[in-house]
Amino acid sequence: MPPVPPAEVVDLAILGAGCAGLSLAARLASGDGDLRVVLIDPRTEFADDRSWSFWHHDRHPLRNIVAHEWGGWTYADLAGRTATHRVPGMSYQYIRGVDFYRWALAEIARDDHLELRLGVAARDLSSVTLPDGSRGVRVMADGGEVLARRVVDTRPRRSAALVYQCFSGVEVEHGGALTTETDAVGLMTRMRSGADGLGFVYVLPLSPTRALVEWTRFSPVPLAESVVVAERDAELAALGLAEAMVVREEGGILPMGRVDAPASEIEGVVLAGNAGGALRDASGYAFLRIQQWARRCADALARGEDPAAHPVEPWVRRQMDRIFLQAVRAHPERTAEYFMAMARGVAPHRLLRFLTDRATAGDLASIIVSLPLLPFLAQLPDHRARLVAAASAARADRISR
Repeated sequence: MPPVPPAEVVDLAILGAGCAGLSLAARLASGDGDLRVVLIDPRTEFADDRSWSFWHHDRHPLRNIVAHEWGGWTYADLAGRTATHRVPGMSYQYIRGVDFYRWALAEIARDDHLELRLGVAARDLSSVTLPDGSRGVRVMADGGEVLARRVVDTRPRRSAALVYQCFSGVEVEHGGALTTETDAVGLMTRMRSGADGLGFVYVLPLSPTRALVEWTRFSPVPLAESVVVAERDAELAALGLAEAMVVREEGGILPMGRVDAPASEIEGVVLAGNAGGALRDASGYAFLRIQQWARRCADALARGEDPAAHPVEPWVRRQMDRIFLQAVRAHPERTAEYFMAMARGVAPHRLLRFLTDRATAGDLASIIVSLPLLPFLAQLPDHRARLVAAASAARADRISR
């Protein structure tokens, strides 16, 4: 019987070739390091199955793959209230999944030290002593095992959360049937909320005859795909798009306000991507946060350091987001009211800084003032009953006057 070949040893194993895994691999490939890296993913091909959007100025590393951008973004509810925001120098930018994949794969292909293995699933991770006596991680995968000095695990994981953002969208060729402003996205339109949570339509006008239209629900529990798709189709019919030609589809579930803290119990393993804390709790935006993490992580690895985890959310931001989501969960029927209050009561530049992790103390104060007081005071962790009672008495006193 021939001897069993020894397991290979790599400097870094990246598990998962989604947004986070590809972003890190592409940053490593574009650097000057010579780390031996393997990127493992069970998929066998990359499809045009998703997209990412974010606010940014004209210059950033991925500017050349931005497919569309808009100068404004609109909020609207079924009661007819609207607000369109514009901030000089900032635009809402859209990257197609297929373009992002093409960019990342091209970067990776230029580095002989980096290997992409598709059709390979990582099954189990455990600590191990490497042949040189140092500590490492054994990755049991399809076709054998990989020994890695470090592991970045970006694979999706089920997470308990305060609220789940469930969405289903279609890119449609509508022939001009959808009437919308071409230089403003419908960020949250047709908003309505009830006992089962918030629902709204997200519209990206890609051309006068084509648009990405998504139906989004905020729910206390993950919703079945069939439920969200049925509701999406009803919204398309209401918009006159029932007969529009579907070009592609995308969808998913984002945990907002995770109850479990992202961490790995195995030495040498760092969690990243959505499973590692990339998602902003109050919005679900993650793309730019992943890009910033990928640069920091690649720089740390190039210096011979351990891979960087996503940074811990600043205390104030974490508390603001959690209180907001707790209020949404406690009073789902008022969620549309909350969003419209912020859209109409907070200056666009202040709200944008909050959404893009750059809020000042003045921005936070403006957001707090725009929202109804009692539902949010009720979510404060300490002295809750006393604060609610005091606020109620003060409001009653003002009314009596």
